Amino acid sequence: MTATRLWQLSAAELLAGYGRRDFSPVEVAKEVFGRIERLNPSLHAYLALNTEDALAAARKAEKAWLSPGEKPALCGVPVSVKDTIEMAGLPTTYGSLAFKDNRQGDSEIVRRLRQAGAVILGKTNTPEFALGARVSNRLGPPGANPWNLDHTCGGSSGGAGAAVAAGLGPIAIGTDSAGSVRTPAAFNGIFGLKPTFQRLPSVQTWRASPGRSHNGPLTRTVRDTALLMSAIAGAHPGDPDSNIAAPDYMSFATGRVSGLRVAISYDFGQSVLSPSALVQGAVEGAAALLREFGCETVAADPPVLEGSDQMEPGVWAYSGDHYGAAESMVPGFLEKHRDDLTDYARPIYEAGPRALAWHYRKILRRNRGYNERMRQWFKDYDFILMPVAGPAPTIAGSEKQAAGARDPKASSFGFLAPFNHTYNPAAAVPFGFDSTGLPIAIQVIGRHGDDLGVLRLCAMIEAARPWADRWPPHVEE
Repeated sequence: MTATRLWQLSAAELLAGYGRRDFSPVEVAKEVFGRIERLNPSLHAYLALNTEDALAAARKAEKAWLSPGEKPALCGVPVSVKDTIEMAGLPTTYGSLAFKDNRQGDSEIVRRLRQAGAVILGKTNTPEFALGARVSNRLGPPGANPWNLDHTCGGSSGGAGAAVAAGLGPIAIGTDSAGSVRTPAAFNGIFGLKPTFQRLPSVQTWRASPGRSHNGPLTRTVRDTALLMSAIAGAHPGDPDSNIAAPDYMSFATGRVSGLRVAISYDFGQSVLSPSALVQGAVEGAAALLREFGCETVAADPPVLEGSDQMEPGVWAYSGDHYGAAESMVPGFLEKHRDDLTDYARPIYEAGPRALAWHYRKILRRNRGYNERMRQWFKDYDFILMPVAGPAPTIAGSEKQAAGARDPKASSFGFLAPFNHTYNPAAAVPFGFDSTGLPIAIQVIGRHGDDLGVLRLCAMIEAARPWADRWPPHVEE
């Protein structure tokens, strides 16, 4: 990178600079908060700022860097968390007016961030209950894309994506239950990883997507994602799904990919997805690059998730999960807060009481079967290369949910949601721009548990086609 200003530095560069005493965590935090103050009124990336607590954490990190001995893994690194991740000291709204005054203690993710010495900047914007492919809720204006303010930053971790892309903190943590890390990473021109299910455990009060939602980082570099995973990933007894062996994430920089088999799929073999010529060209370009690395590329489509996520007319399969999560926190939630809900969330919560357990079990059985089919298919391949999404649509034109991710009547589950059901690690990797200057990306999916392999392959793409020094023109001031 050629960055010269503190807000442009990656987490890895910040840690190296702290070690040399080139600058301090307090200087960095103040500069980043200054940018947030200036840019957030147009981006709407943050819902709430953690200014006093963050500056106190920065001062503590500054003292640590001036003292001998080992430092915490993220000592003095600015990090943001999506406002579906609970954190003491600020409201956790889940993007909903109904929870605008909700106060919770630290989630396990936030507890680990504090333990790692991170400077937590605040809570990033999200659609209500993370239910959309764009940031739109009743708490304020819609989230905007720093590359073009008329376009969406994506969803549901859209505020997180916009913040990292605009230099409002080098690391953000989001959630992904149907593409909600990968879509905003792609739309905002940054790197986003949906790790293997529960590498980052979910231990908090509110969980509306317990079988599908993956916590994951959005960063400007692959190395920063590896740093974050090294610092806070790992099992927790409160989340049994997190009990999986952890790799050495920082070893992504070593090892070879020559000889690995990569399946190239443009549409899961479903013409209904029909990626644009621009997106298909990006996948083709990435495939050519992988062949230069010595990978074997094979045209092959992974198994298709069949059926519908509609259990009965008007009842989305996961309506009961959402309704139950809110009801457990606020008994009588729907009766008390129906009028607070957005037009897109209200039907889901109204359908919650009609979601029958035996119907839901059929959906879960289908998902488990699909998971096993994908595991078997992956015996012949190491990775899949495929699209993420096209360039970010305009805010006005993004009302429709992208790729049918949460549309129970859709005939396709898109490029993203299937891998939430199979729990594979999947990453959105920047791969150029369209003719208007909006970012485009490709998706790399690995075998279940092979987060390290995904990071390694993505790092090689990053080295060949670097993106971290590209900034949206109107924020590079």
